[in-house]
Amino acid sequence: METLTEVRAAIDTLDRRLLELLAKRQQLVEAAGRLKPQNDAGAVAAPERVAQIIAARRQQAEAVGLSPDVAQAVWQAITDAFIRFETEVNQQQ
Repeated sequence: METLTEVRAAIDTLDRRLLELLAKRQQLVEAAGRLKPQNDAGAVAAPERVAQIIAARRQQAEAVGLSPDVAQAVWQAITDAFIRFETEVNQQQ
């Protein structure tokens, strides 16, 4: 890629793919929220699972050449947002 316009277009393409993957992830999170006991905030938040996810994503990031700090920040934000979403799903059962 030689121009800023081309770089931006490539980023936009990746962003669309990421959105599609996040939509699929949301479907799975919704299913998990329905499977957990209703109004069980501890089961939804699952802090030990969150810690495992963050640690694993840091390692996976490093293996593919992504800054582990960037991966941690992104997955922490993703996890926090989906916990809020899953909490809503879980309370509406």
